[in-house]
Amino acid sequence: VMANKFRLTKFQRTNKISIAIKILFGTGDALAQLLFPKPGTSYDFERTMRNAIYGGLIFAPIVTPWYAFLGKKVRYPFKTFFGHKFSTSQGNLLNAATRMSADQLIWAPFGVPLYFASMSLMQTKSLEEAKKNIREKAWTTLINSYRVWPLFQMANFYFVKPDFRLFTVNIVSIFWNCYMSFVNYRSADKRLNSDKAA
Repeated sequence: VMANKFRLTKFQRTNKISIAIKILFGTGDALAQLLFPKPGTSYDFERTMRNAIYGGLIFAPIVTPWYAFLGKKVRYPFKTFFGHKFSTSQGNLLNAATRMSADQLIWAPFGVPLYFASMSLMQTKSLEEAKKNIREKAWTTLINSYRVWPLFQMANFYFVKPDFRLFTVNIVSIFWNCYMSFVNYRSADKRLNSDKAA
């Protein structure tokens, strides 16, 4: 009975996280459309829904256990440095740096193209079109993500308690999603202008 109660509580918690992330992704897209409107078009509710679905059904199920893994399993592997034993604060700082490095070297190169591929496929585009979308946008976005996320994640892993780290990330992601939307619009506008010039 206790085990079933624990599983239900765990399921409810996971479900709440998924709903929260869904709302945050939808909010990020809504903000992006209001700040960077595409000329000659009205608000795209379907696009907001696609972002919300991506956040709740794709992003959340992957990132929730990923952050749990980082918090519980990923630590700086050495207890001393040339005989010097680290203090508690030094150890916490090294653990935060290790978790940040793992997140940026493993998740970021996977998560950025995953977003662009998911958006393409949810628009019923072909696999070739999805690959093209990744080739055109993922690399620049990834490089720019390294200008934002490492410093933030270092602070996140050092100062924020494990249960609140993913929520903190998704608050900042609202603004990050605005940037990704800007990249999409700018890329689309450049292609349109190139086609007209040709």
